Amino acid sequence: MSRTLIVYGNCQAEAIATIFKRDPLAEGHFRIMYLRNFEHPADEWEEMRSVDVTSCAVLCEQHDPGPFPFRDLLPPTCVTVKFPAIDFNLLWPFNCVNPYQEPRPPVFPFGPFPYGDRVIIECLEKGMRPREIVEFYLTGWDRYGMDLDRLLQIESARLTSRDRHCEIKMADHVLGRFREERLFWTPNHPTNALLRELVARLLPTCIEAEPALASLDIDATLATRLPPEGPLGVVDIPIHPKIAEHYGLKWYDPNERHQTFGGGSYSYTEYFEAMIEDSLAVRHSREA
Repeated sequence: MSRTLIVYGNCQAEAIATIFKRDPLAEGHFRIMYLRNFEHPADEWEEMRSVDVTSCAVLCEQHDPGPFPFRDLLPPTCVTVKFPAIDFNLLWPFNCVNPYQEPRPPVFPFGPFPYGDRVIIECLEKGMRPREIVEFYLTGWDRYGMDLDRLLQIESARLTSRDRHCEIKMADHVLGRFREERLFWTPNHPTNALLRELVARLLPTCIEAEPALASLDIDATLATRLPPEGPLGVVDIPIHPKIAEHYGLKWYDPNERHQTFGGGSYSYTEYFEAMIEDSLAVRHSREA
């Protein structure tokens, strides 16, 4: 019976499991399994059996209010490591749940624009016309902006506090590198650059269970066995130019096109125009 390596957590944990699965060395020594800690509209994943837990050699557990549910079945030889969820609100301070989104499977399990924008939503609630909303969003920073230095302090404290619950620490890397390289596509979807660092920090625990993994080449796996955008790059959210300017994001491109669920591609302005149009369509359908 092959030993298992279990990764428990949210979509970031699934991305970690995907990286391990794509690596021939890791897959040659373990059966890599992912266990989700949240409900998904398309709730399909590999079913975990008791034999998968009792043969577990490594458990990589994301810090979560709901701990790994089968801990009592883990063998005494299993090595475990806890890592944090590595979300980042700093670059998208207006992010919120989009109340005008509904599941539209199979293409849009969370709706086409599940990441809402508080400024846009408030404008819609006020009954502003689409052109007015876009113009306000593009030119009205002085009226809806915030203290970005204070926001950095709050976010730094939040990430550091979360790290205290985990053996793997990530706040130092995120806060030290976010200006130099793109670490996130969305507030909760890391790029390959950040996933690579997280896997590298998890790897010593895996090597403890299987010394042969010391030869695992993360860079080669990411470069040759995964798409350039990585396992979580299906969608990216525009970053406000004022935020990019304030924090000095060296990688920021104001002319970048942004990908959404379903393969849509939008400029900065087009993204918000499409979000507003879709939100109004949903609101009208509810009112009908």
